[in-house]
Amino acid sequence: WLVAVVANAMDDRECRNHTCLVLTGEQGKFKTTFLDLLCPPKLHGYSYTGKIYPQEKDTLTYIGQNLIVNIDDQLKALNKRDENELKNLITCPMVKYRMPYDKYVEEYPHLANFVASVNGNDFLTDPTGSRRFLPFEVLSIDIERAKAISMDNVYAEAKALLKSGFRYWFDDDEIAELYRESEDFQVQTAEMELLLRCFEKPTENESYSLMTTTEILTYLGIYTHQPLVAKRMGEALKKAGYIKVSKRRNGGSPIYVYKIRKILPCPLLQTCSSQM
Repeated sequence: WLVAVVANAMDDRECRNHTCLVLTGEQGKFKTTFLDLLCPPKLHGYSYTGKIYPQEKDTLTYIGQNLIVNIDDQLKALNKRDENELKNLITCPMVKYRMPYDKYVEEYPHLANFVASVNGNDFLTDPTGSRRFLPFEVLSIDIERAKAISMDNVYAEAKALLKSGFRYWFDDDEIAELYRESEDFQVQTAEMELLLRCFEKPTENESYSLMTTTEILTYLGIYTHQPLVAKRMGEALKKAGYIKVSKRRNGGSPIYVYKIRKILPCPLLQTCSSQM
């Protein structure tokens, strides 16, 4: 990630750092302070720590004018509301905005590298976008020792690695590993919670149903008024290891269905009864 920071600073044509370094864990563990230390002292005027709002012009100026943008305890809320906009901000090659007193909007290089701190561990809401985040759970930080580290020397080493041809981006195998390691940081969606509660994977000798994602949602809709999303249910089925097969129904076109076993009576019946 540090080598990518250097690569990004030295290339004003495109964004070279496509990942956001994230520290998670309990409050009061010096996460934000540590991330602020990643900006060398001489460049502290080129760092921003605080909230960002993807739709506002100020955020674009942060990206065009700073080395480090530190999203302070806001990532969880941003991922719920503006996850696509946030991922675009991390990777966009250029940003466009109008400086104060300028007449026209101009294009500026993407200089910023993103870091973030999160209280708690669960902040990822979209499994397909998790490769944009490098999460690490913080157990403790020796902040005085961290302050004693010369970031000038750290970046000198990173620059030397870059010049030597060091690969600072992830290959396919590393992306797959990142997806696996990120599972512990995923927010458990309502779709996953209901899937685990109301269904189970059939064993070899058990009977089962063949259901599409829509049919699963329709079945759950009988027992709950909670809004559910087909895409997230599909992600939950895949993550839970359900087998998807292609079948024809009544001579029609093939459709994808899942081998799935309903837990009967439906565990949600008790919830429905208590609310009546």
